[in-house]
Amino acid sequence: MPTQQNFNKFPLFPEDVPVIALRCLSYEKLQKQDESESAALFGACRGMGFVLIDFQGNKDGEAFLEKALEMFQITEEINAMDADYLEKYVYQPPGSLFGYKKVGAIKIEDGRPDRVSFYNVGQDYMLGNSNPRDNASCIEANRASISAYMKQAHEVCALVCTHLQKQLHLPPNALSSLQPQNQVSGTALRMLRYAPQPSGDRQTSLLGHTDIGSMTLLFNVTGGLQVLKPGYDDPKDDASWAYIRPQPGCAILNLGDAMVEWTAGILRSNMHRVTWAPGEQGKAMRYSHAYLVRPAAEAPMKRLAGGDSLIPGIEDGEEENLMNAKEWEACKAKAIQAGRDNARSRGARNLVRKKPEAAAVSAVGA
Repeated sequence: MPTQQNFNKFPLFPEDVPVIALRCLSYEKLQKQDESESAALFGACRGMGFVLIDFQGNKDGEAFLEKALEMFQITEEINAMDADYLEKYVYQPPGSLFGYKKVGAIKIEDGRPDRVSFYNVGQDYMLGNSNPRDNASCIEANRASISAYMKQAHEVCALVCTHLQKQLHLPPNALSSLQPQNQVSGTALRMLRYAPQPSGDRQTSLLGHTDIGSMTLLFNVTGGLQVLKPGYDDPKDDASWAYIRPQPGCAILNLGDAMVEWTAGILRSNMHRVTWAPGEQGKAMRYSHAYLVRPAAEAPMKRLAGGDSLIPGIEDGEEENLMNAKEWEACKAKAIQAGRDNARSRGARNLVRKKPEAAAVSAVGA
């Protein structure tokens, strides 16, 4: 998704498929702490949990786009390597979140094998937060470039946090301090490949889910990513889903379940999936890469209530989350595997302003 030049290498996204209209925000304005752009970001993070960020026309943003292009090249290279060789670095959740996942290793909703391969590069290993881990030769050869990209991506996510903190009336660094880049976490760069699907044999490539972490920064060029539309509760109904149309110079940012926990459901984590690319794009190999941010392992998961915060305290029928992030993630993984925590969109709780003169307002699209 970096530039129009990259988009020109692929067929056009068709005009006759259902798409969700995401708010597109300027990275330049967010950097300058523009109040209108900040409010728009907050609204998007409450209403849909997804937003486009346009990096064009900004010095730091353009540098980030250049580095994102490098990640596309590495994504192609790692997924083109021999699968038997990559199996030496196998991805085995929940025990290991890093390494290679072959096509078909995870089941989709109806029990059929998925149709995506990816390689997860752990941030801790790249930046020296933990003991070294063996990675495929392609990853080791590009360690410096991947590390630099992770640092840039983290800066983008940290900037988003400054705006969300302000809008939620939280102290400075209230969110940022829970996901610092220099502490052990499950944060990773995921490099994905989706092969074209035959017209008579098409299915979901990556099952519907919400992200367990705090936020995700995604680059892609061709379509395929879909979101469950707000107000639609049945993920088995294809009419409940709409494509996100990739835009040149933009990344897709979405919030994860950790943000819902910390804000008592004020922010939204929306269900999404990957299916075949629409129209002629479906004939092309599809690549994407996602910077998946997770809280620091020891970060508390309790809601950030108290003081001037707009986040409500514990109410009747609710329980405080006293786990740290590592414990919470393990608990969620076990619940999902046991069928006790079905995938669903979360958040968009009604927001009640604490000032008497301000009326209660609801999340857009809740």
